[in-house]
Amino acid sequence: MSYKTEHITQQIRAAREDVKMSQRELSARSGLTQSHISQIERGTMEPGLSSLVDVARALDLEIVLAPKKLMPAIRNILESASATSNTLTLDQRKLVGRLDRWLVQVRDRFAIASEADTFRDSLALLRHLPLSADELNRLKDAIERLDRWQADPPTRKELSEFAHAVRQLRNSAVHRDRDDAVPRSAYALEEEDDNA
Repeated sequence: MSYKTEHITQQIRAAREDVKMSQRELSARSGLTQSHISQIERGTMEPGLSSLVDVARALDLEIVLAPKKLMPAIRNILESASATSNTLTLDQRKLVGRLDRWLVQVRDRFAIASEADTFRDSLALLRHLPLSADELNRLKDAIERLDRWQADPPTRKELSEFAHAVRQLRNSAVHRDRDDAVPRSAYALEEEDDNA
């Protein structure tokens, strides 16, 4: 494997292990074979760009090109995000993981595909955003609906209401005042005014 991609493949493996996802589950989500993923992680196969994008997106990661001069700011933001994600409780990780697995099973039951996509995006954020005790209780209440729906599947309207409730939870967690909870970055992504 080229030293140029070694760092990326190590990050992919670490991201997969951080979310406790097996290679088999990553295979199902990305559309690549488990063998292909294994070879990429071991460094015996150079990943193509499309494979890399598929695997990254299945892990809720994005591959972007960024100007070199912004890299210190980007690293700082990523480190800040990593520090806050370490404060997530095991309960929260399990609950969001369960919702994520449930969505894979019922995705085609949503009346509108974009509603399922919005639900998935809400889960992606809840996977990394520490919740307050009240928000965690609301998430637990949402999970209780899943238990009831095992015996009696939800209607499309119930699915829509459920997705809306999870989005509201995400919104309240995002917009909650976090000045004390999350350290602010020392960098800004805005260009500095050279005339100052």
